[in-house]
Amino acid sequence: MPESKTFEKPVSPEGCWIKYRLALRGIKLDDVAKKAHRTVATVSRVICGTRKSAKVEAVLAEMLDYPSWESLWAAAFVNAERKAV
Repeated sequence: MPESKTFEKPVSPEGCWIKYRLALRGIKLDDVAKKAHRTVATVSRVICGTRKSAKVEAVLAEMLDYPSWESLWAAAFVNAERKAV
């Protein structure tokens, strides 16, 4: 069965912020998926926080110029919290 190109909506403010940062750089989920050798669905689920993938996390951090997934998620947390106030 062919994989759908749809993706999940972010379930967290952090996921929304990460997708926003990707969009600002013109990076599509498909670009991340190709670089990580994973599916678009997997990338979307990692961003949404419903799945873990060290490879996808590392690629996302690299593409957004963060030294690690943990530092990217921390920045997302801080920025998402700031916008919620």
